[in-house]
Amino acid sequence: MRILIKTSLVVAVLCGCRICLAVEEAPNNISLAGKWSFRLDPEDVGVAEKWFDRQLPDRIDLPGSTDKAGFGTKTAEPTTQWLNRVVEYVGPAWYVREVAIPRDWQDKRVVLYLERCHWETRVWVDGRPAGMRDSLSTAHEYDLSDLLTPGNHRLVIRVDNRYKVNVGGGAHSMSDHTQTNWNGVIGRIELRATDPVWISDVQVYPDVAAGTAAIRATVVNSSGQFIKGRLTVVVRTENQKPYSRSVPVEFQLHQPTTGNVEIPFGKTMRTWDEFTPNLYQLDVILEAGNKAYSYADAKSVCFGMRDFGAKGRQFAINGRPIFLRGTLECCVFPLTGYPPTDAAEWQRIIRIAKSYGLNHFRFHSWCPPEAAFEAADREGFIFQVEGPFWTYLGEYPELDDYIRSECDRILRAYGNHPSFCMFCVGNEPYGEKQAEFSSEIVAHWKQSDPRRLYTSASAWPNIPENQYQSLGARIQSAEAGLNSRVNRRPLSTDNDYCDIVAKFHVPEVSHEMGQWCSYPNLDEIKKYTGVVRAKNIEVFRRSLADHNMLDQAEDFLAASGKLQVLLYKEEIEAGLRTPGFGGFQLLGLTDFPGQGFAPVGVLDAFWQSKGYVSAAEFRRFCCETAPLLRMNKFTFTGDETLRASAQIAHYGPTAMKNIRPRWTIRDATGRTLASSLLPAQNISTGGIADLGSIDFPLGECPVPAQLTLTLSIEDTPYKNHWNFWVYPPTLDLAPPDDVHVSQSLDAEAAAALEVGTKVLLLAPPATVRGDVAPAFSTIFWNTVCFPRQPLRTLGILCKPNHPALAGFPTDFHADWQWWDLVSKSRAMVLDDLPADFRPIVQIIDDWYSNRKLGLLIEANVGKGKLLMCSIDLRNNLAERPVARQFLRSLFDYLESDSFSPRNTVDIAMLRRLLKDSR
Repeated sequence: MRILIKTSLVVAVLCGCRICLAVEEAPNNISLAGKWSFRLDPEDVGVAEKWFDRQLPDRIDLPGSTDKAGFGTKTAEPTTQWLNRVVEYVGPAWYVREVAIPRDWQDKRVVLYLERCHWETRVWVDGRPAGMRDSLSTAHEYDLSDLLTPGNHRLVIRVDNRYKVNVGGGAHSMSDHTQTNWNGVIGRIELRATDPVWISDVQVYPDVAAGTAAIRATVVNSSGQFIKGRLTVVVRTENQKPYSRSVPVEFQLHQPTTGNVEIPFGKTMRTWDEFTPNLYQLDVILEAGNKAYSYADAKSVCFGMRDFGAKGRQFAINGRPIFLRGTLECCVFPLTGYPPTDAAEWQRIIRIAKSYGLNHFRFHSWCPPEAAFEAADREGFIFQVEGPFWTYLGEYPELDDYIRSECDRILRAYGNHPSFCMFCVGNEPYGEKQAEFSSEIVAHWKQSDPRRLYTSASAWPNIPENQYQSLGARIQSAEAGLNSRVNRRPLSTDNDYCDIVAKFHVPEVSHEMGQWCSYPNLDEIKKYTGVVRAKNIEVFRRSLADHNMLDQAEDFLAASGKLQVLLYKEEIEAGLRTPGFGGFQLLGLTDFPGQGFAPVGVLDAFWQSKGYVSAAEFRRFCCETAPLLRMNKFTFTGDETLRASAQIAHYGPTAMKNIRPRWTIRDATGRTLASSLLPAQNISTGGIADLGSIDFPLGECPVPAQLTLTLSIEDTPYKNHWNFWVYPPTLDLAPPDDVHVSQSLDAEAAAALEVGTKVLLLAPPATVRGDVAPAFSTIFWNTVCFPRQPLRTLGILCKPNHPALAGFPTDFHADWQWWDLVSKSRAMVLDDLPADFRPIVQIIDDWYSNRKLGLLIEANVGKGKLLMCSIDLRNNLAERPVARQFLRSLFDYLESDSFSPRNTVDIAMLRRLLKDSR
């Protein structure tokens, strides 16, 4: 009897100007996509009642989920903690369909392939059990050769999305905070037929230094007899002659046989990295048999010749130091509730990330599907993959065994992808034995598969076995780090993380850098047309409306977003200024819909812009080559000289030859005040270089002024800029003669208002009623997860053209010149004032409380007019040029004809803004 199988058809797919190689559907596959009979099993009685032998009443489409099909309990009460599922179901669900096995599958090995399931599956064929699978990260495969003979059969799949082991309630592999705990099967669902001698696995181990690739092909023989044969490997890439080699192999009965082949590339080798993601197609062809039988099989994989390792404290790819510019990918897919399994959608996402200057994803406590790796391979994008865990390590034997098995499955399934560069167990583990467990598993990975770097987990523990370190002592947090620098002392562009980097001897990547929030984008609500609804954002919208500020929602988003970008720019540049720093993983480029809702991204959950920064603007400070500045402050007086050091962080593919750096200073109208070339020089790739000094006397500048210093590399797209401010060295701070200045609404101030006098009330911050602590930065993550943080607000909103600010150069949002004012203030809570009352300078509140807050307000009071400010404009003015200028601008406004408040407010209401004002 002669048994033959057709080999897979290998096709070349052009992607842009680069070649990507993929495998077409084999003719010996039967797709099971389509309609299935279906029934939920909320009481878990299906096995006992033998539902695998019953007709089921409902119908559902696979691939898909119960949520997408509308099966489950309708969500009743909305939560503000995460996006709300339209329907929700947790428990077993049964999927049934008839399958017809063709005659020419007689004596074939038949496998049921389920690309991604959530979570445990059990299978029956014609009422006979076929086993259980429980991977959250890799395909569920069932060998049904003995059960699926030619003819018609009843195939039953039971999917159970209850927790099998404690992977962690917050793990993004399961949590409703991110992808939702869906029930179903997605991706490819098919029956696959092979000969009983087949290739079960192919792994490729590149050695860039030697110019070779070691190929290990594993063959399983279930034919019932000893077989000899040959393995042929064919390696091809674009515009090169294919390389082919065959080796004889003896296939042991029921024992996996490994065939090893080494491919020498020599001088024709093409390496893979973020700039040149060259891919190779490997076809492994099996031919085996004897006089009576003949067997054949083929398997194709793509791989890249790349070495991802360490060079001192830096990551290196093919020996070249690189800088990781990454963001977290938290499995947030609001339309489906589960990740895409098509490469085109992942390519879209990755290209958006690249447009913002990124080259790296960290998959927080989950592993993406095959399609994500395929897209990243084509795009030259670097992945840190994690096991689907945010849980205890070393405490529970059953859980530990599952972690070991699941991580091994991930490495085996996706290990050939050149984009798969970094791996760890998961996120922020718990348990007293976590270090012991981590040491054992990291050592195991390093020995079994050296193709990437390994660390214990994101954040901690820091163990000797780690090949890189995710900075568990975060560069910033709600209590320390950048928050301290931003909110406790004036910032500069002279900051870096050298003190943190010095603590480690392996590459470090920052853990969840950023977490700075904007105000929620209320227009985003209408985008949620899939399996979840943004009822949490609807709650915030109603709250804002209840506080009579719904008309300001877009302004709140824009102003807080501009400040958010400013904070991200500072953190990213500080990282780029740090010699030997490995890179960052933002949290994040996109918003996070769970854990209390954290609008931390410049993009929303759909990877779409929120409107306040473009990709081109973000790339100026976040890309492979970024001009940098070291300057010790942002605010100056006209008798000073601006002194700064120009630098460049260059992590491009090659050195830059004879570059010409130029610095330029312009005013707010774009008029050039000064410009000069720095010395031309060559810049090596893989680090930071000094470009020269900038000295600019400010005496000729108009004051007050907001100026911009731009540093660019001529004839390249690389440029970056920083705002700075110049104020008069001295000012006349005598108040206008017709203005009564007071620190409270005491009897004297009240009397002045009653007779029609103009009053300037400079309320000391300590006298302002309320608990709104001063903070320049936006909120860290949110105030639900971090209720003790001092950060409760989202920056300022003002109208730059308001006459009260005519002498104080500003945009509508906070910039660094506001630091001195905001940090020495206390916001007034204005909820009891008229509904249409708007402050001149407003503080944007937390979206959970939506209080109307102000630092500068005006009103008609009695016959007089009041200008009231809760910024400290009285103390230490000799050392505070920003405060001096702000006060002078208020004085100018008070003595102008423009001082004409729109609202009339009773003095009693204004007195309630202060702790004690009689």
